[in-house]
Amino acid sequence: MFKLSERHKAVVEALATKRKGLVRSEISLLSGISNGGGLTRILKELEESSFIRTYRSFGKKQQDTLYQLVDLYSLFYLNFIRNTSPDDENFWINAMESAKYRAWSGYAFEMVCLHHVKQIKKALGISGVQTSIYSWHSKDAQVDLVIDRKDQVVNLCEMKFSLYPFSITREYADKLRNKIAAFKMATKTRKSIFITMVTTFGLMQTPYAYMAQNEIEMNALFEQV
Repeated sequence: MFKLSERHKAVVEALATKRKGLVRSEISLLSGISNGGGLTRILKELEESSFIRTYRSFGKKQQDTLYQLVDLYSLFYLNFIRNTSPDDENFWINAMESAKYRAWSGYAFEMVCLHHVKQIKKALGISGVQTSIYSWHSKDAQVDLVIDRKDQVVNLCEMKFSLYPFSITREYADKLRNKIAAFKMATKTRKSIFITMVTTFGLMQTPYAYMAQNEIEMNALFEQV
């Protein structure tokens, strides 16, 4: 893969265009690689090397499998290094105040969470419970980490990067209620729905903090399992 990497790079760059991932037909279209055995081999090699992951949206079938770029350096390189002039000495200082950097901080934290699902399960006390990992999205709502449990519970994980304890405001609480309602309606699940907040420094104790049945801080992501 590393000696003959041009087609692998084409797939990685295609996947970088859509953060939630692409289905095979979209990868084929964007990379210019025919949707056949060659693409299958490339995707397998990238997954086995941990550059990408495969997952399905909750309630979707196997043919709807999404391929997502999850290699942290590749993501950082394509977002910040590739098109940056080496002569701009103040780039990083200025970038830290930009909307792009703030958006990246949130996305990078989500990626770290996705790399540490075992630790999230440990923090929830469900390491021994059989689970399936999904994402889910509709026209009006999106959940990047859904933990579907055999004990009749579904954890909808909200992953939030913040420099301070995260505050669940009235507006955000309304958004969570709407998300739960949309998820139940779309998936027809009869399982209990638990909102799980995964944050950098915990939750601020607001009148709406009760919306989260579970709260996990960043430090828990690096516990041994």
